[in-house]
Amino acid sequence: MKKTYKVMSSAALAGALLLGTAWGAAEAAGPTAAATSAAKSGGTLSAAKAKTPSVTQQGITLEVSQAIYDGNYVGITLKRSGKGLTGSITGKYDEKTEDYIYEKGAIKDIKLFIDGKSIYEYGGGKSMAQRPFIVQGPGATPDAKKITVVDPSWLGGNLKAFPDKFKLTAKVTLEGVDKPYTLDMTLQKTKGQALKPNLTKKRGDYSVTLSKLNVTSTSIRAQLIEKGLDKNKSSHIMYEAVDDQGNEMDMISGHGSDENNKNGDTYNDFVFSAPGKGAKSITIKAFEPDFVPDDPSDPNSPGIFKTDSNGKMIKNYIKELEMTVAIK
Repeated sequence: MKKTYKVMSSAALAGALLLGTAWGAAEAAGPTAAATSAAKSGGTLSAAKAKTPSVTQQGITLEVSQAIYDGNYVGITLKRSGKGLTGSITGKYDEKTEDYIYEKGAIKDIKLFIDGKSIYEYGGGKSMAQRPFIVQGPGATPDAKKITVVDPSWLGGNLKAFPDKFKLTAKVTLEGVDKPYTLDMTLQKTKGQALKPNLTKKRGDYSVTLSKLNVTSTSIRAQLIEKGLDKNKSSHIMYEAVDDQGNEMDMISGHGSDENNKNGDTYNDFVFSAPGKGAKSITIKAFEPDFVPDDPSDPNSPGIFKTDSNGKMIKNYIKELEMTVAIK
């Protein structure tokens, strides 16, 4: 059975568990290792911001402190305030019970809607590979939570992109508050630079094509198409992006699927933070991490990423798959 999987940044993945051949739970309710910082503003973030709503109920205020839609991704930050709040807005994972503990003011549930329609029904997609991709994670403080949403249109097939302008509604349930909070915001896409590099690199039977690139002042979106993979298996090859000044760009979102084309090729959709000011090109670097199996007697068992003495993931770069493209 073919699976949808998500590919996360090297920084976010360090120490995380490898779940078989797939990264699952794309729409996980709790904090995930894939959640990274919002795109660097570069002084132009205000052009992409929406009007930020605020609602107060039973002495607790919930507001959207940031909302951005640059055509590559939607990013919102929820922030709470009030008296008697304990713990984190994201809740706390209990390893003993293998469940989340929600104290007063913690988010128990979030439902998102685009122009009044549930995001899970957007575009008519019936599988995870045809739906918007959602990542949730902690914000800069215990009272903030980040949500990132990417449309499925770069995952192959004829999938629906987000409109240039739409109303996003978040219905949020907090622990200790009787009614959900309803937060409405109108998002307007900012203009980007659409490129079609069509660069292909090969290693043996495996090939990867950098098919599309969309560059904005706040992020870069890249479509990588993998061919030559074993059926029903995801590659252990991972990707990161750096600019020509040597700045590694944070991965805001990353996921892929082989479900939306007849050939079984894997379409990957990566959103990276913006390159440094004045950057003229970016390089997509491929690498394979080292793993430590959970079960030493079974080398194919799920494992953790092997790290060096500084706690950083060990990366084995694949020079023949490296791709550089001009953005200016």
